[in-house]
Amino acid sequence: MKYIFDLRSLPIEKKSLAGGKASSLSLMMKNLKMNIPSGYVILADGFRDGNLTEDAQKELTELLVKLNRNKTYAVRSSAIGEDGGSNSFAGQYETLTDVTVDKIDAAVKQVAMSAKSARVEEYKAQKDESSEGIGVIIQEFIKPEFAGVIFTSDIITGKDEKIVGNYVKGEGEKLVSGIENAEEFKLGAIDKTFEGNSEIAPYAKTLRKYSLAIRSFYGVPMDIEWAIANRKVYILQARPITTLRRLDPKNYDINGTRSGYKLLTKTNVGEIFMKPVSPMTFSVLEKINEFLGVPDWLDNICGQAYMNISVMCSLLMSFGKSREKAYELVKDLVGEIPEGVEIPVSPFDKKAFMKNLRKLLFPKNKSKLKKKEKLQMVEDLHQISEDLIVQIKTIKSNDELMRYWDEVLQPRLNDGLASIMTASGTALIPLFGTRKKIAKIAGEDMANRLCSGCVGIIDCMKPTLLLEDVVSGKISREEYILACGHRSADEMELMAPRPYEDPSFIDSLLKDREDAPVNLHAMQEQQNNQYEKALSEFKEKYPSRSKWIDKEISKFIHANVFREDIRSKGVRIFCVFREYILKAGELNGLGSDIFMLSFTEIFNLLKGDNSAVAFIPARKESFAKYNTYPGFPNLVIGRFDPEKWLADKDRRYDVFVSDRPTGDIPSDVKGFAGAAGTVTGTVRVIDDVSRIDEIKEGEILVTRATNIGWTVAFHKVSAIVTDIGAPLSHAAIVAREFGIPAVVGCRNATTVLKTGDVVTVDGGKGTVTIERA
Repeated sequence: MKYIFDLRSLPIEKKSLAGGKASSLSLMMKNLKMNIPSGYVILADGFRDGNLTEDAQKELTELLVKLNRNKTYAVRSSAIGEDGGSNSFAGQYETLTDVTVDKIDAAVKQVAMSAKSARVEEYKAQKDESSEGIGVIIQEFIKPEFAGVIFTSDIITGKDEKIVGNYVKGEGEKLVSGIENAEEFKLGAIDKTFEGNSEIAPYAKTLRKYSLAIRSFYGVPMDIEWAIANRKVYILQARPITTLRRLDPKNYDINGTRSGYKLLTKTNVGEIFMKPVSPMTFSVLEKINEFLGVPDWLDNICGQAYMNISVMCSLLMSFGKSREKAYELVKDLVGEIPEGVEIPVSPFDKKAFMKNLRKLLFPKNKSKLKKKEKLQMVEDLHQISEDLIVQIKTIKSNDELMRYWDEVLQPRLNDGLASIMTASGTALIPLFGTRKKIAKIAGEDMANRLCSGCVGIIDCMKPTLLLEDVVSGKISREEYILACGHRSADEMELMAPRPYEDPSFIDSLLKDREDAPVNLHAMQEQQNNQYEKALSEFKEKYPSRSKWIDKEISKFIHANVFREDIRSKGVRIFCVFREYILKAGELNGLGSDIFMLSFTEIFNLLKGDNSAVAFIPARKESFAKYNTYPGFPNLVIGRFDPEKWLADKDRRYDVFVSDRPTGDIPSDVKGFAGAAGTVTGTVRVIDDVSRIDEIKEGEILVTRATNIGWTVAFHKVSAIVTDIGAPLSHAAIVAREFGIPAVVGCRNATTVLKTGDVVTVDGGKGTVTIERA
């Protein structure tokens, strides 16, 4: 067995025994182009009670013969758990510098024995960490002119537009020990400015380049040790800033606002995930971020899903857009932000994004299907999903389930994604520009009339429309379940049961619908007639634009129909994943607890590694706690502490800005024009789809957001008002096709309005006026 490895060739399977510091150095040496002193690591299993084993001692003796005696070395600890995401252990273990070759043997033993020192034991006790062993690094010593540390983000606020550094002359140990006062400097991460002493200025460009590269590689804020010698910058080590830890995977402690100062919104994503997501679903969302190459784009606070607008603006700015232009381009996603608040941005690795984009567009495991076959696969996704579920249910062992993933599901998934991308093409672009094009010619009112009622019956309308068809006898209960049994309010949460799993779900829906006086088919037909009338008026007023408007509307209709069809088929794919996960839970005696694992941990479990199962109790406890929290603010800027927010009697559910008093933020109710029309009526505030039966005929539904699970109650309401949403959100799309006035994305409607209030909703202007409270 081998115990000593060159850092540049440390095998992946030995990483856990090398310790945090050595693993980090090895990763940087293999993946980043920067000056890092060469060296070796003695693995933790080469020591027994602080002493080298006989075989490890033999290897060290052989290594010392090969080392250059004209150089000196640094001998440093690399304990398991040191320099990790949870605890840094900075300064706790012994570090010996400028060590000659003849003294390395004794230095190794001294460093190894420091694992038993009183200060290390006290640190472990404070952090509730157990001893897991120590590796030791022997690294070429760089005799520095300057040495110091750099933090890629502010360690308190998480802001990362400035990189903050501290340094001393000579060795960095003087900085760590406090022997000398450090000098400070700042590097502009985006504007490339330098603030500090002139002696460091010549190295500012390299320090910035190295810091941003390390930050991008690890994907988290980093604490970096560096040195300057012979006019060169060297990186000595890098570790995550533990105070800015976004996620602790052991207990599913997740808060995206801890890892940076950013703007998060629930618009769109909050409609899809209305409850905290399970660890399993969270792991899939993390994979989507990785797949797209946009770090933390789908972010999370205590299980509640958010969209990271800051990273989107940062991406656009890396391509030359100004901060203001970047915001304008994403405004429909986030809506208006409080006056005086600037969207936080961070340095964005454009090269890494483009590299990832090329991999996405030209994958190694490229689908072998031809274009015609891909288009047919999109058409057949429903039946393909049903067939896969049937096959999964017959699997009898872990080995068989793992093989099924490798040989069937993953290839099918690759083909499915390639097919959807081929079918999508540029089909969705008209969703974003059609209304503006028409408004530029004929005004906002005509644009709203032409874009309402033209789409017809789309997939997200079927759960409520087809109920009328079951009542009238046009289709059977079984046909309804086949068409809509996969759709629900929590359809993208892998842990949530699907309606089709309990066929009796349709009974309560039918009972509610049988006595309903409203005919949604008639409402939709009336809305379509209004569209036809508007189209005639447009053509009469602008005869030269007749063919143009037909073409634009046709593309707009196709984009809406395609989007909802693909979304429905995507839900069916999630049903396949759910059945696969349930089968893994069944085979391993975990039942629904299987959703407390990540999908990577499930694959490890199927291969025989059940170590992650030990995390399930702690994750269940966190997840249960998350489900007791109310919905957090729709817009969050800066660090958000749920417990402090809950303790604030003046807390708001619309917006939270970490460094602004609550009273400074306006509290009027207005939002996006979702669906045209004006109605005055009585408010019914509903905070959860489980209370949907409380809605009375003719009331105005006020809620955080709606998705397809809410449409079964749309026949009762006279208007819809939501906190979360945008013109392309579910509530707006469905309301337009039924002719129900809607104002979406108000942020604070459920806070300001109360059940029983009488209000006037103007869906064309995006306003809600309180007539009587």
